[in-house]
Amino acid sequence: MKKKKTMVSLWGDHIVISSLFIGLAISLLFVAITFGTIELLALYYSSVASNKKDLIYGFGTLAVLVAFIINNLWIKPQRNIIAKAEPTDSEDKE
Repeated sequence: MKKKKTMVSLWGDHIVISSLFIGLAISLLFVAITFGTIELLALYYSSVASNKKDLIYGFGTLAVLVAFIINNLWIKPQRNIIAKAEPTDSEDKE
C-alpha cells in the first residue's frame, strides 16, 4: 500500500512537510557546525579570535549557500499550473 505524504502549500508550491523539516535541519546543522568550528579555533588561535566576526560573516554565508544548494537539489516542489485560454478577436465576433 502506498503511503500518502502530507503536503503543505508554501509560497504557491506544494511540498512534503517532512522534506521541509529535513531541509531546515540541514541548514541549521551547517550553520551550527560553522559557528562551532570558528569558536573552537578562536580558543586556540589569537588571530582567529581577533577576526571572529569577519569569519562568522564569511563562513556563515558560505554555510548557508551550501545548505541552500543541497536543499534545492534534494527538495522538489510540485507546482500546480492552470492554463487559461483568453478569447481572441475572431472568437468574440461569432
